[in-house]
Amino acid sequence: MAGITKTNSDLLVRSDGSADTFYTTANLGCYEINPASALTADTGGSGSAIVEGTIRQAARAINPLIFEVKSDGDVMIAICDNTQWDATSIKAAVDKALGVSNTTVTKLTTLLGLA
Repeated sequence: MAGITKTNSDLLVRSDGSADTFYTTANLGCYEINPASALTADTGGSGSAIVEGTIRQAARAINPLIFEVKSDGDVMIAICDNTQWDATSIKAAVDKALGVSNTTVTKLTTLLGLA
């Protein structure tokens, strides 16, 4: 039986984190979001009303598929749909949700630095 020849495809290679070797098969992007001030967690719960923190406000603004916020609140990593979002539009949405103008957003090209 003859093998199938792959053409017009990315080579899947090992990465040392120095090159753009982040692969996606579902048009997803990984973004590092650095808000102007630390994102805050929700408070309350356990029978009392929940007071929403800025983590929820930022996440609601961009509707990521997956996100995580560093323990000090200075960094949010979000996996988003690239057909809907890019770094500029994420910055605008997060700035609007938080009422600021100096959030920075970087599209990641490797995940190795996060480990």
